[in-house]
Amino acid sequence: MKKDLIVYVAHIDDFECACYGYVLNHYKDYDKVKVITATTWPAKVPVWETNKKAFPADLREKLVDINLEFEARTLWNNLDNMKDAFYKLMDFNKRFDLLSHDQNDCHTDHTACFNVAKGMYKYCNRFITIYSPSSAHFHPNFFVGLDKEQYQIKKEGLDKYDIGKEQSYTKLGYYLQSEEHYNIGRAHVLENYVFDDYEHYECYKILKWL
Repeated sequence: MKKDLIVYVAHIDDFECACYGYVLNHYKDYDKVKVITATTWPAKVPVWETNKKAFPADLREKLVDINLEFEARTLWNNLDNMKDAFYKLMDFNKRFDLLSHDQNDCHTDHTACFNVAKGMYKYCNRFITIYSPSSAHFHPNFFVGLDKEQYQIKKEGLDKYDIGKEQSYTKLGYYLQSEEHYNIGRAHVLENYVFDDYEHYECYKILKWL
């Protein structure tokens, strides 16, 4: 079956933080991997451009990178405009899977993206939500292991972002850049499984899977 993967995230670094494992382990199943980011932030743009160069060559060939150019922290105020921009990018003549934020996230930009993505629920084959450091009461049911090379690419990509230039109100995002958060999926795996195969995991929640 020919289909695309749609990764719909709020911020430029959300991909590296939460989506890398799924994409790295499944991109060969898709014709295109479309990363649609709702907001932009000047300090993050060059880091994202550099991080893409570390992706496998055949993933880079499939990658379609789109930024909707909204200002961070404004997505609920711009919900209708964001929804319109996102929906116009959908190819409804082709099957697709969708990765986006979870409804129980504490970041308002993240929940705005979930509410827009939810409109695609009946059209996609898979609807999977991602863990982010601002998630709360996240109950994953799908775990993706990363080998050492994959994890190193993820870690190096996240380490390049300067938390001091983060656009948050609190400026307390330093806690993001830690082994505990980079590998938080492993804690969920240890909670649920006696046996596992990787040192590093990302965790996801499957809402539908066909």
